[in-house]
Amino acid sequence: MQFEGFAGNEKVKQTLSSFVDGERLPHVLLIEGPDGSGRRTLARLIAKAGLCKSKEEKPCGECSSCLKAKGGNHPDIFEIKDDFISQYKIQPMRELRQSAYIMPNESEQRFIILPDIQHMSETVQNVLLKILEEPPDYLLFILTCENRTQLLPTILSRTVCIALSSVEIPLATDIIKKILPDTSHKDASNAAAVFGGIIGQAIKGISDGSFRRVLELAPELALAVVAPDELTLLRLTARMEKDRDLVDGVLNLLALIFRDALVRRTGVEDDMSPSPETAQTLARTLKPNNLITLISTVEELRSLRQQHINHTLFLTLLCSRFRTAAGR
Repeated sequence: MQFEGFAGNEKVKQTLSSFVDGERLPHVLLIEGPDGSGRRTLARLIAKAGLCKSKEEKPCGECSSCLKAKGGNHPDIFEIKDDFISQYKIQPMRELRQSAYIMPNESEQRFIILPDIQHMSETVQNVLLKILEEPPDYLLFILTCENRTQLLPTILSRTVCIALSSVEIPLATDIIKKILPDTSHKDASNAAAVFGGIIGQAIKGISDGSFRRVLELAPELALAVVAPDELTLLRLTARMEKDRDLVDGVLNLLALIFRDALVRRTGVEDDMSPSPETAQTLARTLKPNNLITLISTVEELRSLRQQHINHTLFLTLLCSRFRTAAGR
């Protein structure tokens, strides 16, 4: 299988290639990964490959099926539109269940792509479950979500789940440069690092300016963690109250800064963050066990984000847990 436009994740590619080449795609495939990791790009590639008429590598990109899929008008690929995703409702899902038994139009199979099913309520997920329990032989579902823990166990039990990971920073940097040629290599590399090798997030961050705001805010937050009082940290986190898109990038950069500070405590300069001065200040101020705890705290906060915790409560916890981890 070919993966044009989808980078990294070599093990995932090997698994999917074995499915496609062996003509044994599962009836329900779940693609798990953070926003910007290429979930929908991959879902479309799989459907395209599954319907490709080539006898060689798929998708070939040249047959009538591939051309229709590329144009978004293949009759045997149905994909939920963006404006419907955030409000998955019971009745449309019931209608989808009824339409599931429509035979393929041009191929031997039909694909239904349901992105971001973490937005489904439990009730709607149960309606979807009715379709997944006994789908017709010709029908294949490709579902995507941020985290499989957001879904019902009964849904998960009927899926084959593949998890997407970040792309290595050098490769991510090259891809960012290719997509945004006016971006400097330094900015592309820093954006790749700040957004954890998630190319879609890095592209969005550079394009909408949030990358620059993260570069400004995260070092200030890191220093506020060790400030004499908590007021500075509270004031800085208030900026994320209105600008929620900054949170993931800020957490990523804080983790890099704390990591760099810990390495500097050993007398080695091997910076991964674009804020070496901040890391040096923390290295002089905090003990190694505090820095290790701060790194662990970032991971805990990321986990809370995946659970869709109330945003105001999350920022309050961020302040208190960082201060505690720093021994303040």
